Amino acid sequence: MSMSKIQEESFDLHEDVIVKILCRLPVKSLIRFTCVSKRWRSIIISDPQFGKSHLQVASQQGTLCRKVLISIYPTIKTIPGQIPYPFEDDMPWLPSRFQSLEGYSSVNNLTFPSEEKSQRVMASCNGLVLLGESYNKSSFKNLSVWNPSTGFFRKIPSPSFGCEMTKSTEKKKDPSFLYLYYGFGQVSATDDYKLVFVKTALGDFDDVHVFSLRANVWKVVISPLSLAGWNDGRGTLSNGAIHWVNYTRDGKIDPTMVAFDLAEEKFRQVPFPVFDQSEDGMDVRFLKGQVLLGGCLGIWSRDILDRSEIWVMREYGVPESWVKLSQFSRDDLPDGFTSCRWEPSFVTEGGTVMIKRLDKKELVWIECRQEENPLCSAQYRIEEFQEFPGVIFDAIVYDETLVSLPE
Repeated sequence: MSMSKIQEESFDLHEDVIVKILCRLPVKSLIRFTCVSKRWRSIIISDPQFGKSHLQVASQQGTLCRKVLISIYPTIKTIPGQIPYPFEDDMPWLPSRFQSLEGYSSVNNLTFPSEEKSQRVMASCNGLVLLGESYNKSSFKNLSVWNPSTGFFRKIPSPSFGCEMTKSTEKKKDPSFLYLYYGFGQVSATDDYKLVFVKTALGDFDDVHVFSLRANVWKVVISPLSLAGWNDGRGTLSNGAIHWVNYTRDGKIDPTMVAFDLAEEKFRQVPFPVFDQSEDGMDVRFLKGQVLLGGCLGIWSRDILDRSEIWVMREYGVPESWVKLSQFSRDDLPDGFTSCRWEPSFVTEGGTVMIKRLDKKELVWIECRQEENPLCSAQYRIEEFQEFPGVIFDAIVYDETLVSLPE
């Protein structure tokens, strides 16, 4: 048999076989393979089922590539020679910028497909990133879902309570409207993705607005819990639910965590671990939800002396399964951390903690190994915006996937 005949037959594969082979390749290679043919491009980029299958295989094989998505966005506007001032409708905004960080220093600037230029990263799930514009704690607009790996982009309609708040309408808003809490995640049983906004109020109940990307509709759920006083607007996704740390209205810590189940669209409480008091009687003064890279629910605690602990719930819903994963103090952080705003962004199973230093637009990695002193292993600084007071940054971890959603 001639060589040309062998080559012809070796490439004459059924499409099902080709798809199974492609499902086992990394995203970076598959993006390059979109140039092979229009059909391959359609399968890799536009077929939601292929993206779902590729994610499933990569998850089972442990080959998901995790990256840090950095968003650099304006919160105030400036005029040359004048001090910054709050947002005005008739003033142009600086465009947001997005960077993908692999490892500690491999940085790629990402192209954002939307005409909206001031969106920020809100949350991430399975490689899909939730974006929106935000100018205060009770306002979001121009919501969308974006896959940075493929460029998939889909706008989300605003909920009924009117996220699109501007200075001209601010005086008309409900005076009992205090704060918006949000979360984003997947309902695996129905392969649906849901966006959740919790609108806190001064009354006895809070409104929960839930958007289903599959049904493309918003619905409102009345919460039986008193939710005002949560510590952080961004919820933590774990085990099919969005979690927030909840404080009582008088400022004392309520020893529970609030979870909103995305499938049942109901709230439940998740117990905190039992925190140890230090020798001098200092107890926990700050708590924030975390999720381990691997899915376990976590808690970050910090007292006023900047002593931090990270706890992990090994078996979800079982209070006795809380274990202390790592701990560090301000002396373990680089110089200057004692007087700045900082918080952990993610934690790995091995004890690596990535910390956001908000005032210096910097990421710091702390290695917290068992029976070893914590140490700073790497730093990444966004140098070009250090002196610009009207620009801040955020950073989250996202999985490099091919996941898309039907329009």
